[in-house]
Amino acid sequence: MLGIDVVRISRLERLIQKFGIKGLRRFLNQHEIMLSSRHDTYNCARIAGFWAAKEALSKALGCGIGAEVGFLDMSITLDSKGAPHIALDSQKMSYFQAQKPFAHIALSITHDADIAIACVALR
Repeated sequence: MLGIDVVRISRLERLIQKFGIKGLRRFLNQHEIMLSSRHDTYNCARIAGFWAAKEALSKALGCGIGAEVGFLDMSITLDSKGAPHIALDSQKMSYFQAQKPFAHIALSITHDADIAIACVALR
């Protein structure tokens, strides 16, 4: 199963300008916010990539963001080389595993100009 999402980085810049940290907390957990900020400055490209990654995972799961899975049911981490990884919380993982079993969630995020793209494959 595959999910892809594209988002304009400027869209997330506007969200941050308008709502600040409160806006980020609607779709990022505290660790993701920490990964996306430095000295009260936000890395909008990374934030847009995280948004796209969560949207892509919800699409790969076949439901989109909504009643079955929300932004905060997913978490993104970076490994020692900076590669992103995404996971579902244990309750949601059990729910989706019961429907369509998969062993691994693969994630790729890229940015160019004002665009962030994420692709998620469930294997």
